Amino acid sequence: MKDLKDKVGVVTGGASGIGFGIAGALADAGAHVVIADIRGEKAAQAAGELAKRGVRTSSVACDVSDRSAVERLADHAWSEFGHVDLIFNNAGIMSGVGPLIDAKEEDFRWHLEVNVLGVWHGCAVFGKRFQEQGTPAHIVNTGSEHSLYAAHPFGGCYTASKHAILALSDVLRLELPDFIQVSILCPGLVSTELVRSGEIRPDRFGGPEQIDEAVAEGSALNLGMRPEDIGKRAIKGVLRGDFYIVTHPHNRPYIEDRYNEIRNAFETQAPPFEGDEQYDMRKVIEKMLEGL
Repeated sequence: MKDLKDKVGVVTGGASGIGFGIAGALADAGAHVVIADIRGEKAAQAAGELAKRGVRTSSVACDVSDRSAVERLADHAWSEFGHVDLIFNNAGIMSGVGPLIDAKEEDFRWHLEVNVLGVWHGCAVFGKRFQEQGTPAHIVNTGSEHSLYAAHPFGGCYTASKHAILALSDVLRLELPDFIQVSILCPGLVSTELVRSGEIRPDRFGGPEQIDEAVAEGSALNLGMRPEDIGKRAIKGVLRGDFYIVTHPHNRPYIEDRYNEIRNAFETQAPPFEGDEQYDMRKVIEKMLEGL
């Protein structure tokens, strides 16, 4: 996809933060935008703001952890615009910061429901419709530097969910037809309202939390990169056709450390031996398919 003019992009979690940064970059590239957010009023406000940039916009209240809500989002987008070309599965939460062994089950389940199942819902619902539409399309899943390594302790639920998004995206690109591209956006520290996630926590995960304003104002997130800069980098990655879209160069040595640790483990514990390819699942599957 080399040009986004008059394309249609759907952005979940698009009312603020990285999502609004992506939506703004889409609009600046000439794309029409559907903003989805669990906060319907904020989604409408964001869509109204983007419309000032000369593109068509629309908004939908959507809880991505609810598959039927994502189906309704897709119905709305196709009904409004007649086609959709990009889905940015960006909605995400972070809560329950602390030692992993002390994590509450409802915190872990909330991360999985929104950050993992929410992304899968978007991939499945829009991916099927993209296949039926038969035109070039792009799925972008918002992961994190936490998708690539453990960026810091005391965020285990969040890190686990972001690792899962990488695995999901990696498999998806192997399974979809070539005209549907897949990317994972892996930003580092970004100035967003993620620290306020608890304010929108559904009752089934413990209900809304009162956020300490002093904590919010002192959050490290306030020192992060601007969301609009992340949005611009995301769109450039889409136009290049990148799978990994990365934004923070400080991550490179940490990722190299992880790679070197894995490589050293193989060198010392599992060196190559004659015939080891018989256990290569990709080759095993190829042989099985040849026999059909």
